[in-house]
Amino acid sequence: MSDAEQKEKELSDIELCYKAMGLSFSDNPEQVERTYRKLKDEYTKSMHSSDLSARSLAAENLKQLEELFSTITGSLIYKDYAREYEKYKALKAEKRAEHKQKEEQKPAVKETLVKCPYCHKLIAPRLKVCIYCHGKILTPMEQMMTKLFSTKNLVIITIIVVLAIAAVVLMSNPQLLNR
Repeated sequence: MSDAEQKEKELSDIELCYKAMGLSFSDNPEQVERTYRKLKDEYTKSMHSSDLSARSLAAENLKQLEELFSTITGSLIYKDYAREYEKYKALKAEKRAEHKQKEEQKPAVKETLVKCPYCHKLIAPRLKVCIYCHGKILTPMEQMMTKLFSTKNLVIITIIVVLAIAAVVLMSNPQLLNR
């Protein structure tokens, strides 16, 4: 048998072992270990059954499970994957620790509370609506625009503009006054 055929046979054997344990070939080593322990516990419980045939079946299943697990964990493919998975976990833990350290180094910003302009209760300044009275909280620019363009001011401005236009028209055409 050639080297390539040997590797292909080993790969198919391992893949069958994974399937027999109810795993997929892409499952990580932790999942393999977890499934193995779960099945082992299940078969061990069955070995304490009062039914003799159930005990013998459990013993046979346990023996097969041990063989499957040793075939999987003894393979070079599994060992390489386990090694890479450990590196991945270590890198992930390191990144998590860095992130946590960065979060701890950030200065704690305390948000000062402000009074609601309507009900005068303390609220966070970033709110757009008061959580107590549901009044709309306006930014300084919005407050200025609201005061400047109020209905009263718009009516006054309109009257002044109309009077100014009338005065300009009358000044440029004095004959309109003599009629």
